[in-house]
Amino acid sequence: MEHPYEPPPPLPAENGVHVWRAAIVVPIITFFFVAARFYTRLYMLKRQPTIDDYIVAATMVVSVAHGVLIAIATYHGMGLHIWQFTPELNAEYYLWLGISSQFYTVGLAGFKSALILLYLQTFGLVSRRFRIACYLTLFYTLGYLTANLFIEFLGCWPIAKKWQSDLPGHCINRTAANTFFGIGHVTSDLIIAILPLPSIWKLTFPTTRQKIGLSLTLSSGFLAWAVATVRYVISTYNQFTYDRPWWAGISFTFSILELNTGLICACVPTFSPLLSVLISSRVSNFVTTWTTRASGVWQNSAEKRPWDDDDYHGQLTADLYEPQRRDLESRPCSDGETITPITSREMATFSPVSPDGDVPIRRSAGSAYNLDVFGTANEEFVAL
Repeated sequence: MEHPYEPPPPLPAENGVHVWRAAIVVPIITFFFVAARFYTRLYMLKRQPTIDDYIVAATMVVSVAHGVLIAIATYHGMGLHIWQFTPELNAEYYLWLGISSQFYTVGLAGFKSALILLYLQTFGLVSRRFRIACYLTLFYTLGYLTANLFIEFLGCWPIAKKWQSDLPGHCINRTAANTFFGIGHVTSDLIIAILPLPSIWKLTFPTTRQKIGLSLTLSSGFLAWAVATVRYVISTYNQFTYDRPWWAGISFTFSILELNTGLICACVPTFSPLLSVLISSRVSNFVTTWTTRASGVWQNSAEKRPWDDDDYHGQLTADLYEPQRRDLESRPCSDGETITPITSREMATFSPVSPDGDVPIRRSAGSAYNLDVFGTANEEFVAL
C-alpha cells in the first residue's frame, strides 16, 4: 500500500530518539565495567595485562565508535517511517548503516574472543578436550564474523550501490545473508555461554551452592545470548516488513545492547577481588570461591606445567591464604619446632576450595600433617 509523502520532522525523530539515547548512554555504562576490570587486574592483583585484556580494551574503543556512528545515523533517517523518507535521506541512511555495521561486526568478534580466551586461561590447563572445544568455537566464531565483515563491505558491486540503489550493478541477496549471519550470532553466543559448564561441574566443590555460583559467573554470556536472540527476531521481522527504517530503529537499539552486554559479560568474571572490598567479609569469602579463578589469570611462564586431574584439587591459592600462612609461621609445634607452609610458584591462582580451610603445612623435622584439599587435617604423619 502506497503511503502519502510526509516531510521528515526534525531529526532524530520517531524511534531514532531511542536509538540516539541508547548509543550515548549504554557505552558509558560499559566503560565503567571495563575500567573496573582493569583496576582489578592492574592495581588490586598487580598483574600484567594478558591478551584478553587488550582485546577488551580494543573492543571498548570499537563500541564507542559504533555508538557514535549509530547516533549520527539517527540524524540521517534511522527510526523514521518509510513514508517520511526522501531519496536523499534514503541514500544517507544506508550509507551510515553500512559504516556502523562494520564496527558492530568487529565488536562482536572482540567480546566473543575475549570470553573464549578467558575460558582457556581458566580451564585450559585442566582438560585437553576443553582446549580443543575452545579453539573450535573460536575458529567458528571468527570465521563467520570475518565472512560477515567482507560481505557487508563487498556485498554490492559497485560498493556505492549499497546506498545508491539506482546505480547499475548488482548486490547479493541481503535477506539470506542477514539471516545466515544472524543465526551465527545467536548460536555462537549460546555455545560460548555453555562452554565452561561441563568443566565446572566435573570439579569438586565444598557445596553445590558454590558450584552454581561459579557456573552463573562464568556463564554470564547467557545474557548476551538472550539479547542477541531478541535482536535477531526483530531484525528478521524487519526484513519482511514494509516500514523497514522504523523497525530498524528498534533492531539497532538491540544491536547496541548486544555489543555492550557481551563486553560487560566478558568483564564480570574478573571482579572477585573488587567485590571482596565492596561487600562484607563473609559474603566476600562466599563470592570469592566462585570467581577467584577468573580474576586470577595465570602468568605465562616456562615453569608452568599442566596439572593432572587427580592432583588439581590439591593446588591452593597462595594469595588467598596469606593471612593463614602468617599465622602458621608463628605457631610453634608441641615439641618446639616451627610449622611452615608449603608454597610454590606452581600453585594455582584459583581453586574451588573454601577459603576457610588451611594450607598444606610442613614440619621442619621432615614430617608433615596430611591435609585433604578442604583443609581437614589427618592425624597420621607422612614423610616428605
